[in-house]
Amino acid sequence: MRNFMKKISYTLAGTGILLTAVPVMAEPAENVPVEQCCAVADVDTCLNIREGAGTDTTVIGKLPKDGLCYVESTEGEWSYISSGEMTGYVCNLYLDMFGTDEADYMEITGLEEPVLAYPVDDPEPVPVINPLDLRTSLVDYALQFVGNPYVWGGTSLTNGADCSGFVQTLYSDFGVELPRVAADQANAGQRISVEEALPGDLIFYAENGYIYHVVMYIGDGQVVHASSSATGIKVSNLYREQAVWGARFF
Repeated sequence: MRNFMKKISYTLAGTGILLTAVPVMAEPAENVPVEQCCAVADVDTCLNIREGAGTDTTVIGKLPKDGLCYVESTEGEWSYISSGEMTGYVCNLYLDMFGTDEADYMEITGLEEPVLAYPVDDPEPVPVINPLDLRTSLVDYALQFVGNPYVWGGTSLTNGADCSGFVQTLYSDFGVELPRVAADQANAGQRISVEEALPGDLIFYAENGYIYHVVMYIGDGQVVHASSSATGIKVSNLYREQAVWGARFF
């Protein structure tokens, strides 16, 4: 994490979201005005831009890693930002604010041109009604991508992801931001035993003391995961011999 002028603390409360394909612009609520400052998206992949200040509001765009935005105002744990043609709300945890001089952006990121936000293109709706239905919705959502390719280092549910990128993007689409790699994911959230796992929980495989794989439990002793380049995203029986523990995030 960069050491810029300001880092705002935030505890993420993960809830389900509804996605929309319409690139609408969010309207600011009764926010607290601040002097407009520049900020960089401090994330591994993309930061969700939402229609309102909360994880229960629609994702209308994405701000890529190291993306440039302008903080227009704040509302509690959320900032109302603009980037390119997009405006909306983002969680403060994932912004590094560095002042009002846009020229500093190039020096900070090492990029020659600014990376800007873009609208969400034709996402698959995620039908979440209440927290009790969240697990079922997450599992149903994940199963849509069975058969898609495995790509080392990938995070795309359609074009290819590795094991940790697969679950990271699934959870992100439900408003929960995970670390990028399986070893870090294994130490996030609430640790649970493998026997305690419920549908939607993550389970980690280890060998010789090293976490090497993450899967999502879907019930009845089965998991969905980005398995390998040979088999892609698939449903398998839980490999209990090397399943060491699970992690719960909601």
